[in-house]
Amino acid sequence: MTNEKTKIAMEADLILENLTHTLLYEGYSLYPYYRSAVKNQKPIPFGVIFPKDYNAYHEHSHSKMQSQSIITGDNDLTVSVTVRFLHLRKTELFQKANNEKDNEDYIPVSNLDINGKFYNSGWQTVERKITTGDIGLTQLAKGGISIPIEFDNMNEGELILNEKNVVVAKSVSSISEITGSILISAESIIESTDSFRITVVVTNTTGLENANTISRDEAIMQSFLSTHIILQTLQGEFISQQDTPVKWTTATAGCTNINTWPIVIDKSNTTLLSSPIILYDHPEINPQSSGDLFDSTEIEEALLLHVNLLTEEDRNRIGTEDEKMNAMLKKVNGLTPEDLHQYHSMLKENKASQFNNE
Repeated sequence: MTNEKTKIAMEADLILENLTHTLLYEGYSLYPYYRSAVKNQKPIPFGVIFPKDYNAYHEHSHSKMQSQSIITGDNDLTVSVTVRFLHLRKTELFQKANNEKDNEDYIPVSNLDINGKFYNSGWQTVERKITTGDIGLTQLAKGGISIPIEFDNMNEGELILNEKNVVVAKSVSSISEITGSILISAESIIESTDSFRITVVVTNTTGLENANTISRDEAIMQSFLSTHIILQTLQGEFISQQDTPVKWTTATAGCTNINTWPIVIDKSNTTLLSSPIILYDHPEINPQSSGDLFDSTEIEEALLLHVNLLTEEDRNRIGTEDEKMNAMLKKVNGLTPEDLHQYHSMLKENKASQFNNE
């Protein structure tokens, strides 16, 4: 790989990581950030892939995502595919029925304050990432390949002690097993040599008991949340489906994308991101952004001011609910008045001729 291509690849990777991280957590937790707030009691609503068993009884709860795009290059054209999503982790909180007796009776509660530390029932998420190596497009055109998605269940508990080191409560965290597949295939574009229509289908095949009667919240425990598909190549480029050159309009018109929206990330069109959130090609994160606030469609200045108005008790409570929220609060706490002022107003040079007084 040439130095120029290496530089391009590194720049694309940085843009991709920042952008994908932001999209993965869009809507993860919204102001006032408490898990008890109604709008924060449901997991992320974007890019949910439900189990096929659940989809059989709920047709609008989709069990697959399909990204289809055009890639062109030379005889050595390869592509790597990455699928990223969030997996729900549920935490249940139980208070001991009688703290003065050595018994095993516990009562479910939504939250507790023990020695000034807050404990909450609710949900958090675990990031999942599956990446293929480089796959030759000629190979894919001869027959698709299937990559398994397999993550085991997990259950772990924690005893909660008071200031006298007596057990007063316990929390139980659980992750449900999920399985699925990533089917990758390609077909040659007849109108052009060394060009292909590549298809990536992500399906949730998790077995689900009583799929006809369980609630949506129960099904989400075994769903892929905020699912994103990433394709990268070094030898070729992806054809934009928003600003398509005339030569490729017929080919791109034949692409079918299901529950996702493909965009090219870098100026060289070597990276394609399929997201459940609609974006334009070549998106950028505002360099002024202070970091995760989990609501990129909101005015960041307003959110920062709202967070700064939270009481110390509020901050402690929110920070103990989730490590991601705690990291966000630390970033906001570190902002200076000068940092906040730059959000309020900014002068930019406008080079448009109609605004010049000549």
